Amino acid sequence: MIELYETLFILLFLIFVVIFGIYLLPSIIIYANSTYRKNTKKSLFNVLNDAGAQGEYRIYKYLRRYEKSGCKFLFNVYLPKDDETTEADVLLISPQGIYVFESKNYSGWIFGNERYKMWTQTLPQGKGKKAKKEKFLNPIMQNKLHIRCLAEYLQDDIPMYSVIVFSERCELKKIELNNSSDVKVIKRNQVNELIRSCESDERKISDAKINEIYNKLYPLSQFDDTLKQKHIQDINNHIDKQRNNK
Repeated sequence: MIELYETLFILLFLIFVVIFGIYLLPSIIIYANSTYRKNTKKSLFNVLNDAGAQGEYRIYKYLRRYEKSGCKFLFNVYLPKDDETTEADVLLISPQGIYVFESKNYSGWIFGNERYKMWTQTLPQGKGKKAKKEKFLNPIMQNKLHIRCLAEYLQDDIPMYSVIVFSERCELKKIELNNSSDVKVIKRNQVNELIRSCESDERKISDAKINEIYNKLYPLSQFDDTLKQKHIQDINNHIDKQRNNK
């Protein structure tokens, strides 16, 4: 009888593995053939266990169809900034210019003002409990720095657009922008609509120029882990400094 139960358990386990594999197989194949995987060299397992990488990949998934029209993607581009680097999460090089995406794969309520150095993420802790608040760097200021460093590196008159992308799981509770601001602060499921609305604009960059920009920036997306860890440490030091200056 024990042997029968063991056999049934193994059989059910194998059926579960097969069903689970069939369910995941399309996602595995799509990821394996994606520009995100080829550019970042990250495994699907690593992406699934890294909230930041998940956010970047999901932005790419929403917009990957634009590759068919000649657009190019780059991820985790480490741009020179004095003796340090600044990392642009996602770049989309299109006939209209370069879209610079700052990805924030956050949940909860988001509060922020374009002029304030720190923004706030509020996370509910359950009924009767005080919500948890986390401070993070102003993503608009972060992306302004990315665009400035990108422009200095390219030394070319290329239109650049700042797009701050939050997760669909959050609520942009109160985001205050200057009246003259041209930055976009949106949820991830709005990125496709944003880019589509710009498709009708007059072409500003030729296909040859798109390839030239891509080839110049690609090496900056291929740094080793040592530089990446240094960049993370620089960011953490900067956050601590901003908190201490409150």
